[in-house]
Amino acid sequence: MGRIERYDVSSIEQPTRADLERLARRRLEARRRGCRLVLVGVGERLRLLLALTGLEEVFVIGGAAPPEEGAELELEG
Repeated sequence: MGRIERYDVSSIEQPTRADLERLARRRLEARRRGCRLVLVGVGERLRLLLALTGLEEVFVIGGAAPPEEGAELELEG
């Protein structure tokens, strides 16, 4: 997987199971396109829910700043 797809989740203030399902689908779609999904703008509650469910090991959590629209980065190495 050479590209990184950043996904802004800062609008998720009260995360639900539906939010987790949406994130899982988004991650699967990114993988199918050969991208690595990086969550940006992860709030405290979402971070806690990811930790409690063990999903923090599945998702890559990036910085707090939301991505520019359509921004992609190349992985090094």
